[in-house]
Amino acid sequence: MLAFRAAAQAPSADQIRKVTDEIARITGLEVKRAVPSETITREAWKKWVDDEIRRTVKPEEIRADETTLRLLGLIPQDFDLRKATVDLLGEQAAALYDHRRRKMLFVEGGAAGFMQEAVLVHELSHAVADQHFDMRHFLDKGAKTDESQTARLAVVEGQAMWIMLESQVQRMGGGSLATNRTALDLMLPAMGQLAAESYPVFAHAPLYLRETLVFPYTAGLLFQQAAVERFGKQAFSEVLRHPPNTTSEVLHPGRWPAAAVAAAPALPAVENPKSMKKISSGTLGELDLRILLKQYASEKEADQVAPLWRAGAFELLENRKNRRPTVRWAVALESPEAAQRFLSLYARVIEGKWRTAAFDERSPSLLLGRGEAGGFRIAAEGSVVRGVEGLEDGPERSKR
Repeated sequence: MLAFRAAAQAPSADQIRKVTDEIARITGLEVKRAVPSETITREAWKKWVDDEIRRTVKPEEIRADETTLRLLGLIPQDFDLRKATVDLLGEQAAALYDHRRRKMLFVEGGAAGFMQEAVLVHELSHAVADQHFDMRHFLDKGAKTDESQTARLAVVEGQAMWIMLESQVQRMGGGSLATNRTALDLMLPAMGQLAAESYPVFAHAPLYLRETLVFPYTAGLLFQQAAVERFGKQAFSEVLRHPPNTTSEVLHPGRWPAAAVAAAPALPAVENPKSMKKISSGTLGELDLRILLKQYASEKEADQVAPLWRAGAFELLENRKNRRPTVRWAVALESPEAAQRFLSLYARVIEGKWRTAAFDERSPSLLLGRGEAGGFRIAAEGSVVRGVEGLEDGPERSKR
């Protein structure tokens, strides 16, 4: 999770109690016990971040994620994903609720005043929710590569953001966000600008990292707003009892709760499968498509095409002999017309992510060619687009 800039001086136990009581009034969630806190140095914070990453993500998982993101064009080819993650979190002099230790952590130094109050409400919102729904179990449930985890994180952070802003609006005598969606829409652009100005590492990170880091806070906030408008105070429990399964549900709250998760489309076949071993697999979601199209096509086209997503999956393979990586993926869209539109935009993705991309065939239903990572074959078949990238023998072999 992102950690907010901390207070210059850690709040007292009495201040913490008053804020948790306020959160209980806003959400209807009872405070069952006092929330303990600890103040740590900036050096201890950086170590905490590094230790947390070491504990939660294995080196081979980082390598697999890094390789997949490179092949898909979501991060630069020479990008160090682990270092960037540590730097992004480490640059924030932070206050956060550690849901594993069930304790507030405050870092020495930082902001005060308005930001101190806002941060305290946000992080203690996690603590109050944890007393009812066990955030460690809630956040860790499911595969790390699955976008259901991103959706769950959006629930947790979006809810805390909503409570934080609701607290500020009420203190300023502005009524309630529950009946004032316009105020929320006005706040969002300023929040994004604040993140860019406050955190230099974040501002210069690849689009994929910036978007996925901010998504739980911004999209999650709007998702919580929609839930409050629909369920009132019950929304704070409802979203945790029945969380969305996909980023599509978060982006389009009207699709939540989904009656069933759409089945992932079948992945394209690879030649000589026995020569390959699976390294990782996961979901390609609407958020992934949105970022990919925004980066290589345009934000307008991303806004138009990404919502047509219905299901998606990927698999990272590796040659058993030379360890050459290949990624195969499939995305189901709303209709055959949507699939062909996505395919035409994906040609621009191919051109943008490789310095040299040569097409042997570029038709409304097939992209065939080679880039620096190897051959590629991307085909629209009905409402599904299937792709294989990193083919060792180039497009001739991929035609078979």
